[in-house]
Amino acid sequence: MKFTRGRRLPIAAGMAVAAILVSACSSSSSSSASAPSSASASISVGGSAAGTSIVVGSLPVLDTAGLQVAIKEGFFKQAGLNVTVKAVTQSTAAIPDLLHGSIQVIGGGNYVSFLEAQAHGTFAVEFLAPAVDCTTNNYGVAAMPSSGITKASDLAGKTIAVNLTENIQTLTTSAVLSADGVNASSVKYVQIPFPDMVAALKAGRVSAVSAVEPFLSAALAAGAKLVTSTCTGPAAGFPMSGYITTQGWAQQHAAAAKAFQQALEKGNAYANAHPDVVRGVLPTYTTMTAAAAATVPLGTYPGTLTTSSLQSIATLMKSGGLTAPSDVSSLVLP
Repeated sequence: MKFTRGRRLPIAAGMAVAAILVSACSSSSSSSASAPSSASASISVGGSAAGTSIVVGSLPVLDTAGLQVAIKEGFFKQAGLNVTVKAVTQSTAAIPDLLHGSIQVIGGGNYVSFLEAQAHGTFAVEFLAPAVDCTTNNYGVAAMPSSGITKASDLAGKTIAVNLTENIQTLTTSAVLSADGVNASSVKYVQIPFPDMVAALKAGRVSAVSAVEPFLSAALAAGAKLVTSTCTGPAAGFPMSGYITTQGWAQQHAAAAKAFQQALEKGNAYANAHPDVVRGVLPTYTTMTAAAAATVPLGTYPGTLTTSSLQSIATLMKSGGLTAPSDVSSLVLP
C-alpha cells in the first residue's frame, strides 16, 4: 500500500527529531543519555532489581491500564521495584526527560514515533513491553453532525486532528482511508493534544478528530459521531503502543529492565482477565468519571511484544513513506 502523502513525511519527521535533540541537549548541558538524575539514583547497576526506583512518563489513556493495574495489584513491588508515574500529554515530548534520566521509561508511546526516533538516530531505543493493540471500538475518527461527514469517503480533502503527526494515528488512519478508496494525500493532519480536540472540533478548527479512549468517548459525549473505526482492515489488531527506554539504561540495569517487563506483562494479563479492575483504575489516572469508565470499550493488552509484530509496524511505515529500521530484532528486550 503506497501513500503519496507519506513520501513527504520523512522530512518533517527529521525536523521533529532534530527539535527533540536540541531540546534534550539545551535543557541540561551537563546531562547525557546515560547520566542518572536524583530520580534514578536508587537504581543499582548489576544483577539485582531489588530496591530499584523507576519513573514512568505515561500517557493518561486506556493504553496504559496494564501499568496502573500492575501498580495496584503490587506486581512491581513483588519484583523489587518502586514504580511511580509521571503523566505526559505526548510521548515524544518525554524523550528529553528520558535522555536526562529524570524518567526511565515512557509508557503508552506509539511504536511509529519511536521506530522513527531509532531510524533517525535520536537515541538507541529499547522496547520493554507492549501496552495495547488496536481494537475496533476504542480508536477512531469522529466528526460533528453539522460537518456532513458520516463515512470514511467523506474525509477526502478534510482536516483531521491527531495528537502527533507522522505517528501511529496518521499511519493507521491513512491506511484505513486508502483501503476505503480515499486518496490519503488529500487529508491534512493537524497536531492537537488529545485533551484539546473536542474544543477544536466544536469550534470548527478541524473537520474531524482521530482519538483514542477516553478522548474518543469525550468527543462522542460532546455530540460528535463516529465516522470510522481506525482498527479495521489493514489496521485490525495492529500493535499500537508500548513501554520504551534507552538501550543504555536497559543494558546498565538489565535485572531491573527484565523485572519491569515481567511485572508489566503480568499487569496486562490481569487487565485482560479482570476488566472490572481496569474500569476501577481508569478514573484514578484519566479524566474519566466512574460512570464513563463503566461503559467505555476496553483495549486488548498483549502478553508479550514480539519481533514479528514490531517488524509488521516497520513494514507498514515503509509502505507509507516513513523512515523505519530495516531490522527491529535488536530493539526488543528479550
